[in-house]
Amino acid sequence: MIKELDIILQNRLLTPFFMPIINSQRRCIIGYEALIRAPDSSPLHSPLTLFNTAQRCERLLELELLCRERSIRRFKQLNLQGKLFLNVTPETLIEEDFRSGLTLELLHQVGLDSRDIVIEITEQLPIENYALMKEATRHYRELGFEVALDDLGAGYSGLKSWSELQPQFVKIDRHFIEQIDSNNVKREFVRSILEVSRSIDCCVIAEGIERVEEHLVLNELGLEFQQGYYFGRPSPKPARYINKACFQSEFSSILDTQHHQDLGSITHIRPAVTTDTLLGEVADIFRQNEDLHSIAIVDQDRPVGLFNHERFLSLYLNPFGKEVYDKKEVAQFMDPAPLVLEEHTALEEVSKRIAESDRSSVRSDFIVTRQGRYLGTGSIMDLLKQVTDLQLRHARYANPLTLLPGSTIANEAISLHLREHTPFYVAYVDIDHFKAFNDSYGYERGDRMICLLADVLAELCDSDKDQVFHIGGDDFLLLMTVSEWRVLCDQVLTRFRHRSRSLYDAPALEEGGITGQDRAGKQTFFPLVSLSIGVAQPDSQHCNSHHEVACLANDAKKIAKQRAGDSLFFNQRRTTQSRTSTASQQ
Repeated sequence: MIKELDIILQNRLLTPFFMPIINSQRRCIIGYEALIRAPDSSPLHSPLTLFNTAQRCERLLELELLCRERSIRRFKQLNLQGKLFLNVTPETLIEEDFRSGLTLELLHQVGLDSRDIVIEITEQLPIENYALMKEATRHYRELGFEVALDDLGAGYSGLKSWSELQPQFVKIDRHFIEQIDSNNVKREFVRSILEVSRSIDCCVIAEGIERVEEHLVLNELGLEFQQGYYFGRPSPKPARYINKACFQSEFSSILDTQHHQDLGSITHIRPAVTTDTLLGEVADIFRQNEDLHSIAIVDQDRPVGLFNHERFLSLYLNPFGKEVYDKKEVAQFMDPAPLVLEEHTALEEVSKRIAESDRSSVRSDFIVTRQGRYLGTGSIMDLLKQVTDLQLRHARYANPLTLLPGSTIANEAISLHLREHTPFYVAYVDIDHFKAFNDSYGYERGDRMICLLADVLAELCDSDKDQVFHIGGDDFLLLMTVSEWRVLCDQVLTRFRHRSRSLYDAPALEEGGITGQDRAGKQTFFPLVSLSIGVAQPDSQHCNSHHEVACLANDAKKIAKQRAGDSLFFNQRRTTQSRTSTASQQ
């Protein structure tokens, strides 16, 4: 191990990997954590083994300096955006060699600013000298760096370190994130950490998110900075954008098109009281209806407030609460700005309104009206159940590689457009020469090419207006409801062309393609992959089914594929019933 470490350090055989850190609210990447890897063939390939060996050999500082340099240079070479999080152990942070200005000099060399760097302190061993650590972190902050504390809750003295070092970021250990959707203790721990962080102006990052359910609970708690395999694994060439499919399970987007249910399906007809009703009468209603969470307050049948059970208990559990409050009017204690929605509001719209509302104002219920007059109340829990049922159904028909909805959901979405006679465009997207690429480079890289196209489509499409479906293999379908379809398709062609080149080896790029066997077994030269997109605008008045729409798009795609290179073809024929058509070609 000692000899292997010496070889690695002398020959600088370290590869930086980068893992995205995202802002869930803005749905974007805010930075990357740099993680280091030794060669695959090395017994020190595991970072844990590598750093433990360096520590035993008293070469930890040398290793960390090399990791820092390699990570900064590679971050700049890849032109990654956002902040770079660099892992540093406490014992090296306080070393004079580490603090002698080498980092600033390196940043100036590569063209980065100290404000781009976050020093992430990892506690593999307990901090023995807090005075030195405080002085070291103060030194880095004065130079413009930010400081993060890693693995809060798992280190030797996490809360003490947080208090003493006052970092700008603190990362919650993955132990408290794993299965948080089914563990109330973990949920309350994270909630308490968030409350503390807000009071001291510190950003919290959740690590180890691997499941959509964990992501959703963190969103619900208001923890917007997130990191984990769910968004992206460490990679030497990480993605610059997060696939929008990661966010498709959120309130506003997981409801699939066929189940376009409205609010009436989860409305409960509940009693309401007027503004001058005494709290003693309201207390009797709560006692007589044990399952009642809230009571609506109305004025001439128009909702003006909501009084919930928690508020009732907070008043009446006080000493002499009954005597003090029984004769007071409920209007004095109601929530005067509850969420009020019409009964025929689609669940998609309800979920958006709830997501956009002040979290403190949406507790458990909201008010439902019919033409502005009070009808009943809706439960957040009922809405969650509906959303979960639809999410499970979505997952059942999702493509396992890209997690995008498959052909079943695509057919339902098309059928809904036809039933409602809403104008839309449908685009059939196909990768040219994909088989040759897949045969030459193997299925793993072939899957990466398909996922790359899925990412491009998800990034460019507006989830409020467009829908992306992976209908099988390297075939995708877009449903677009805006007239700027040509601009969108042109952007898809351009972005895919640029990004797909990264999956080829240098010789293939120089030659402009690869040589392989065609379907007849002959050696043939295949150009670099390109896209063929066939677009149609079905006539919803005359197209009778999704099959006819698919035929229109497929016909357009076939014509597009007859041209070499990237091709976009618009089929002006709007129904399969007419055999005469004209077409425009690009």
